[in-house]
Amino acid sequence: MSDFFGDDFTAELKSYFLDSLNKETEKFIDLVDESLWKRIRNEVAEQTKSWAVDAKTNEFLYLTEWLEGFEARASGIQDSAEFLKFLRAIKAYAEALLVEKTDSAELAAKFSLVAESRHETLFLHCKWGAQDFAIPILNVVEISSQLPLYSLPEKKPGLLGVVPFRGEAVPVVNFHDHGFMTVEAKNTYYVICEHEGVRFSLQVTETDDLMSLRDSDLQNIENHSSMIQASFVKHFFIKDSKSVMVLDLEKLVA
Repeated sequence: MSDFFGDDFTAELKSYFLDSLNKETEKFIDLVDESLWKRIRNEVAEQTKSWAVDAKTNEFLYLTEWLEGFEARASGIQDSAEFLKFLRAIKAYAEALLVEKTDSAELAAKFSLVAESRHETLFLHCKWGAQDFAIPILNVVEISSQLPLYSLPEKKPGLLGVVPFRGEAVPVVNFHDHGFMTVEAKNTYYVICEHEGVRFSLQVTETDDLMSLRDSDLQNIENHSSMIQASFVKHFFIKDSKSVMVLDLEKLVA
């Protein structure tokens, strides 16, 4: 199992590679449509070979095998939807490694076609005090504890303020305005999220493990009157005898 353990310089190099892989894959995803995908699939296959070499250099051995498997298939994929599925899976794998900081067979398996065919989705488990919730990992851009929170000139319902992130002022969701309990916390983290080009941040007290869930794992929150009623929470699941809310980011952005 390869991981980030070691000196700070090595960890920084690994983080840089994963961040670059995430951004490069995103560029291909933005380019791909019905008129372009056939022309760029060979280019992607060649690029994937380079990614696999870099992944091996950075000791992400399971990611290396995953990328080599994609490279072998990329030039022969005949369907654009299948092609995009692979590209999005690479991006999600890189994002998951930035969070987990550990490469493993279990993590690689979560991005296999077998997992996708079972309609599984990977979520980041977060906590706001005693309240547990989950966010689709595909929507997570970064997790940071080093961002200053700035108040808005005029208070807006549902927002705490903004944090600076990559040259942007990213709004921070105020969970209390949406029915969550008030939490007094000295140490908080910011989960920077993106949905359909819109960036926002969630303030959390803790980030936990990644979880792969099927549709059958989710329960409808409307059937449980004791659960929190928020417009952006429709489902929950049970983990270790606790209820974990699943955030609907489309509703949250709206």
